[in-house]
Amino acid sequence: MCSKLDVYQICLSKRSGTLKDVVIKKNNITDSPITRTKIFNSFYRNLLELIGGNVFCIDAKKMGLTIFKGKGERINNILTSHSSFVIEGFIDAGPYNSIRKLAKLSDLSKRRTINKNDIVTDRYYFYLYFPWDSKIGILMVQSKENSSIRRAIKPFIERLFKTDATKGCRVNIYYPKWLKEHFIDGANLCSLTYEQEFVTQIQTEEETLIKSEDFDVKVTIVPKTDTETISNSSTIINKIGSLFGIKIGTDTFSLSSFTKKKGVMRNDDLKKSLPFVIDKEDEIHPIIHIDEYISADENGDFKREDLKSLCDNLLDKIKLEIYGFEHR
Repeated sequence: MCSKLDVYQICLSKRSGTLKDVVIKKNNITDSPITRTKIFNSFYRNLLELIGGNVFCIDAKKMGLTIFKGKGERINNILTSHSSFVIEGFIDAGPYNSIRKLAKLSDLSKRRTINKNDIVTDRYYFYLYFPWDSKIGILMVQSKENSSIRRAIKPFIERLFKTDATKGCRVNIYYPKWLKEHFIDGANLCSLTYEQEFVTQIQTEEETLIKSEDFDVKVTIVPKTDTETISNSSTIINKIGSLFGIKIGTDTFSLSSFTKKKGVMRNDDLKKSLPFVIDKEDEIHPIIHIDEYISADENGDFKREDLKSLCDNLLDKIKLEIYGFEHR
């Protein structure tokens, strides 16, 4: 099973303040001294209160999050390190409110019904880094090929940082700049696609009547020789956009004026292709495939210590992008 690592940036609102401010307010901490250990242990407890006992349900998404420690399962403890501002471990999550049938491949007569109040879960690794004196945190969550908890992450994190009726934070997917640069550095331009809807006036056979016709025009350009590297492709993209055009009626429209302008780049060294939006560098979204960094066991599972080591290394690279020198 192909696993990816999704990176999120958590930004506390101006009203919320720093993580320290949120935890003090959320837990009504009045005693002193207020130490880093006390703040982070309280934050850790807040997280466990949401998913450590019951299932945290997101009814709008029909998804649940929890921590199973049941008999017969490998030990699952969410761990915290207040000295490094990290909480990491496995979380069990999946859909509910869906009626399904469960049967053995060897004997289909023995089956049972999975009811609406049952939850079907997979186990995902998550890694949360949040300095106590900062308004910004970094979350890394495992995402699997046929199952993902992306739609549950945002409401869960918003609830974790909520202290009153207002939203306590924003949660956005984050694409590391160093990862984009690593991909782009060795990538070649594969194709460019321009798309636009046009409405034109067509005269009927009666000549006195004119009717409107709608057209979806799509132009794909594939370089055949001297494939440009992405880092040096802006010139050729600009030339194509301005030199090529489509004549609709009496008007000519350059490709650069089209509303949808996309391209595909490929890095042969990494054996990956990636779409991008022309003129929008922020739309380049590289994917972190976990199995390119660490190895899975015979069941396709990754060891926790390997996942943590991977996230530790990625965090070191992301810190400078987000925090500068503040939390190196």
